Amino acid sequence: MSEEGTHFAQRLRSWRRLNGIKQVALAEMLGVSQAAVSYWETGQDKPSADLMRRISDMITPTDCDEILLERLFTERQPGIVALYDLDGIRFMAASRGYRALWPGMSLLQGKSLEGHLVNESGELQANDALRRDIDSGKLALVSGVSDRHTDIMVDTAVRHEWNIRIRRFGPKTLLSISYDPCAETVPVGITEVKLFTDLR
Repeated sequence: MSEEGTHFAQRLRSWRRLNGIKQVALAEMLGVSQAAVSYWETGQDKPSADLMRRISDMITPTDCDEILLERLFTERQPGIVALYDLDGIRFMAASRGYRALWPGMSLLQGKSLEGHLVNESGELQANDALRRDIDSGKLALVSGVSDRHTDIMVDTAVRHEWNIRIRRFGPKTLLSISYDPCAETVPVGITEVKLFTDLR
């Protein structure tokens, strides 16, 4: 099998598994047998030129695929990490470490936390200049120390350092936040705001 054929087989198999699509479902979508999909994924055969174009259109990464990958990556992290959609501050994913430290908050995945932000998170949300920098794609990183981010009291407060990475995926803006418990003596507050121009 050619290198190109091997690459196609791997991409097709990875895309199908990442999106939770069974071979039989993909076969139905394309009007072929499940065996044909299996042969393509193992490199024993390749689709016709027309089917190859249709499949390539399907598996070419899109913003939605990138967001799905961010969610899956976050959920598999052993550290304390969460992923939010800036629109409504919707809680999208929590890592294994996050779920262990804050099991009650972990149950809020899929929910909007917009009306519940307090302390440093509330300050960030209320800061119009920062919001403009986020919306324009200028803001890259924000760091700070907090005890709580919401007024939802389902878990014990833990003083922690946090870092927010802000990324755009087409019209979506995602906030990936890492948390690291620290001593109670570390003062709370926003410690750093970095624009992309500061990173150069």
